[in-house]
Amino acid sequence: MKLNIKSHLNIESIVPNLLLPLLVLAAYSGSFAVLSSRYLAIGLNLTFSLLIFSISIFVLILLVLYVAFCVIIQLSKEHKRTYSGSSEKPSVSDLILLILPLTPVAQYLINNREILTPLGTIIVIGFFGVLSFLFIFVIPTLFGRVGSTKTMMALNLAFTFTLTSMASLSHTFNWYYFGDIFVIFPFFLGTFLLTRLVYDLKIKKVYFVFIVISFLVHGISAFISQSVGSDSETPLLFNDENRLPAYIYESPPERKPNIYLLVYESYVPNETMLGYGIENRAQEDYLRQKGFTLYPHTYSVGSPTLESMSRVFNASTEFYGNRRRGVSGDGIVHNQFSYLGYKTYGLFPFDYMFRGVGSSYDFTITGYNWKDLDSSELMISAILLGEFRHDLGFFNISYDMFLNIKHRMFIEISDVLSFIYMHSNFPGHSQNSGVCRVNETDIFKENLATANLEMKQDIEIIISNDPEAIIIVAGDHGPYLTKNCASTSGNYDISEITRLDIQDRFATFLAIRWPTEDYEEYDEIMVLQDLFPAIFAYMYQDVTILESKIESLVLSTVEISGATVKNGIIIGGINDGEPLFISDN
Repeated sequence: MKLNIKSHLNIESIVPNLLLPLLVLAAYSGSFAVLSSRYLAIGLNLTFSLLIFSISIFVLILLVLYVAFCVIIQLSKEHKRTYSGSSEKPSVSDLILLILPLTPVAQYLINNREILTPLGTIIVIGFFGVLSFLFIFVIPTLFGRVGSTKTMMALNLAFTFTLTSMASLSHTFNWYYFGDIFVIFPFFLGTFLLTRLVYDLKIKKVYFVFIVISFLVHGISAFISQSVGSDSETPLLFNDENRLPAYIYESPPERKPNIYLLVYESYVPNETMLGYGIENRAQEDYLRQKGFTLYPHTYSVGSPTLESMSRVFNASTEFYGNRRRGVSGDGIVHNQFSYLGYKTYGLFPFDYMFRGVGSSYDFTITGYNWKDLDSSELMISAILLGEFRHDLGFFNISYDMFLNIKHRMFIEISDVLSFIYMHSNFPGHSQNSGVCRVNETDIFKENLATANLEMKQDIEIIISNDPEAIIIVAGDHGPYLTKNCASTSGNYDISEITRLDIQDRFATFLAIRWPTEDYEEYDEIMVLQDLFPAIFAYMYQDVTILESKIESLVLSTVEISGATVKNGIIIGGINDGEPLFISDN
């Protein structure tokens, strides 16, 4: 078949098939960029829309110059042509195209179903369904009289599909804020060319079948890859599967001090700090001076926060349903304290602990009814942003406000039988994109200084107002500063994993200020999840409660390429068979 290129280079072909569709593309990509920069954080889809806008404008300028040249030539030849527009219209069967941009959305919903209500799921699907319908059908229909409907449909489909796929692409290629244009633009262009070619070759049915099959395959695989958890509302106080309640008598404990658990995000012991080139001994010396006992060789069986802290509050390897159940105030530990007459307090500067489950604490910082608050807005924002960042949330109060509120609470509740779980944002971990920022460790060091000051302020206020309390200072996991600053699986072989890599992800700082000197009989702590068996053993003056401790085995081996730690000994990697910690204290 002879391709007549000349027939496609005239005004009658260029104006409807290229110039007008590109003009429309430039208009809505530019509009998206403006709205995104105003209402969303800087993200990948903002840079993508700016890229498409810039390319569209550049090509439009070239086309306008070419059309102007053609018009001049025609006028010089006194050859008059008329532009009749386009008669193309979308058909009902074209609605199947909507499934393509909704395919990645469906995956996101399945992967995050624990934080979404059924109504929230409908809202997210509805939002992106309407957005896709607007781009793929409404706009081409409105401008179909003057431009090629098929070309505009293909362009708009490519734009929408790339938009909704960006979060998946960013995860696959470890992007953060900015993506690789040599991946993004070919993805966009390939989708456009494939769709446009399908219409030219008149094989829509084959393409539509492919889209439907792709949707089903991706949806089913995402569902299977997610562990099926039950959001059971069964009370956890006397759960048959948990050994801790079996050791706790119905009679009151010998001691009932107030208990403050102060967790500073990604805080690690000094041995790990030294691996980053950071000296933090002065802070540890301060804690010793204040009467704290340090446990510098502790680690967590899980990482990051939910995998670590939910297991702490369940004193178990299990989540008993939703992973947030423990951290949201409905763990074995919380229910035991409530049973003993304690008021429970959850002090957080963010909503992360409550998404999809609500708060079971007697008091939280905000006045929101967290169980009624759905995560659909968060999901929509993340997809439009093009990244599922760890710091996205509904509610993030200012740092100064958080400090003021929690310090006031420390003073007010000192006379009330209380259990307090405070979780600070500082020092914090890497952005977990899979690529370290050039100043990743420097950022952590700066944030560590902030965390150290905050810790001192917290401790001084609590000791001044509640000197007989048990005060626990802890980190939930490591800051992810080595290798790729994220999970190493798929990027590094187990033979490349070092002691520092494991500490960097699973080491947990732990220091406890016991009210009396007879604690040593009860503080057998190897993993952070041993914390509350030790606390209850101290309260009940019963060492048999320590038998409820879980196995000291790291469960989340994907973070360290399959290596693990058991009873403090590394299994796999460069330091196989050696202790996880080698410092003397």
